[in-house]
Amino acid sequence: MEQQNKEKQKLKMNRMQWTIAAGVLILAVVLVYALVKNNKVASSYEVVTSMSRGDDTSVYYCMMRKGMVKYSKDGVAMTNKSGTVLWNQTYEMASPTMTSAGDYVAVGDIGANTIYICNEYGQLGRVSTDVPIQEIQISEQGVVAAVLSDTSSNYINLYDKQGNSLGSIKASLENTGYPLAIALSPDASKLAVSYLIVKSGSMQSRIVSYDFSDVEGDHLLDTQELEGLYPKAAFLDNREVVLFGEKGFVLYQADSKKIETQENFESEINSVFCTNQKLGFIFKNEDDNGKYRMEIYNKAGKKSSTYYFDLDYSGMTADDDEVILYNDGEMLIYQMGGRVRFRGTFNTAVTGVMPSWEDGLYWLIDDQSLREIRIR
Repeated sequence: MEQQNKEKQKLKMNRMQWTIAAGVLILAVVLVYALVKNNKVASSYEVVTSMSRGDDTSVYYCMMRKGMVKYSKDGVAMTNKSGTVLWNQTYEMASPTMTSAGDYVAVGDIGANTIYICNEYGQLGRVSTDVPIQEIQISEQGVVAAVLSDTSSNYINLYDKQGNSLGSIKASLENTGYPLAIALSPDASKLAVSYLIVKSGSMQSRIVSYDFSDVEGDHLLDTQELEGLYPKAAFLDNREVVLFGEKGFVLYQADSKKIETQENFESEINSVFCTNQKLGFIFKNEDDNGKYRMEIYNKAGKKSSTYYFDLDYSGMTADDDEVILYNDGEMLIYQMGGRVRFRGTFNTAVTGVMPSWEDGLYWLIDDQSLREIRIR
């Protein structure tokens, strides 16, 4: 009897060992498959959806969370993910520009006096300015900041989503400088402005931050002066501002009045991009690794990765997950984690590329059509 029990236990142990071994083998196969799949570089695509443009090449497109917005000199319209037109707002603009954040868009006529503010349901407000518009920005709350300029003075005005005035800042060339760039925080409580000033015979930048959380007072929060010009600015969150300069970048805490990081590059900057979590810089490369070098920095200003590539790109799109580089015949997609996701060619001349709502899907824009593709 004791011998039989021992044999039964031995048989039970053998079965358990085989079960464990089989489980480990299956897990290993799954891991190897996932590793191979994740490191595979896609080079082809299939067309999922195709739509005729039915417009001219002066129409521009923008992806929103709930649909696609297109705008031109004649109007702005939005379609949902099924392609159904949600609304259409007509106007006449000589030089339209659009800015978007969250569920809101604003279209302004550069050099003229009109701004339309819209969301997924259509027009919310309209602004008519006394001074020509030079630049507009919109926050995730639908608040619009507009740089207005005439021959003697510059103004930065804020408007709510209905187009009502929330405040105005006057900037003179003698006292403040010429506004090069503005950035509005997501909650619209803070505004950062990069002004061009001339000091000791050289052009420099004056960075001024304003606080609009209190409707009273002059809103002035802090002023910093920097060597060189900083013609691009963006808020990474409700406090932190990144300023892109000719030779580098600055990370600046608006409410603590503190410059956290200042980085100057030896190489000339070819392109920059900014997402909520990442900063990106592309340089012409001078060694044998590739024609271009792309460096990615986190929002603390630390370099996280470097990529080299040879694609002579004419356009670029970036989000927190990936960077899309393209020209009229080729596309290259880098994931922020460090791998190449796609490297391939188009069968028609492309003028624009946008990520679609689902991962792995992209919109290709050419002169005749919009095509949603799935890479493979």
